Amino acid sequence: MQSFEIQEEKSIPDGIGGHIKDWFPVTSVEGYLDLVTGTNLNPVQNAFIEESTHLLIIPEFTPAITDDMRIVDQHNRFYLVTYADDPVGVGHHNEIYCKYGGVIDGKG
Repeated sequence: MQSFEIQEEKSIPDGIGGHIKDWFPVTSVEGYLDLVTGTNLNPVQNAFIEESTHLLIIPEFTPAITDDMRIVDQHNRFYLVTYADDPVGVGHHNEIYCKYGGVIDGKG
């Protein structure tokens, strides 16, 4: 299992009357990140799956993960959340579809 940081973007005062957006940690989770492989054999169009590059499985259910967040791994690679799923709605585990976004310079 790997450790991941869940982050959300917030608008903060810039000190001169405006605001800037930045990413802030929400929680840390442990899970399994895997590459999503697609096929053209499935005629069903699930847009969030089609644009996703990876799937993060979090075995210990973590509430309040939304599509407006991102996942950062231990190597500062980040993944934008495309769909946060609580399969069958029973709070057993999370399946987070995400799209690779790049590498963060520094940590933040």
